[in-house]
Amino acid sequence: MALIEIEDLPAATDAVFRRRARAAGLPVLEYVRRELIALAGRRVPLDAVVDFLVEERPGHPGPEIDSGATALLDVYDLPAEAWSVFTGRAAAAGMPLSDYARRELIALAQRSTVDDAMLEFREAMEREPGLVIDMEAVAASVRYARGL
Repeated sequence: MALIEIEDLPAATDAVFRRRARAAGLPVLEYVRRELIALAGRRVPLDAVVDFLVEERPGHPGPEIDSGATALLDVYDLPAEAWSVFTGRAAAAGMPLSDYARRELIALAQRSTVDDAMLEFREAMEREPGLVIDMEAVAASVRYARGL
């Protein structure tokens, strides 16, 4: 079983979600909930497999629903539509639901943005008040490095 409560994710993933939630002015669980709902609402390549299984293999078994998976409902209070999308994707991936959700949360945190980089630099400046960083130069460098 792969736990998917925020504290049970890798430290780097936990830190990214906490940083993003702080910047959004939201409690971390609400922020992650919104990210999960948004992810469920976006089409991903695996959805083609989900569609195939629904159309061509209606008896295909669903994913394993273990106690870690219930965190999607209990901790993140996901709506039925999002729960349905994640169960379909987990089944198509041949993974227990909690493993699939954990993998997706980690992947969400790893997709860093320019804003993520800027937040890290701002945190460094808050920790070290004497640290002087040209934030415009940093932003320009990050955008350049990312090809933006």
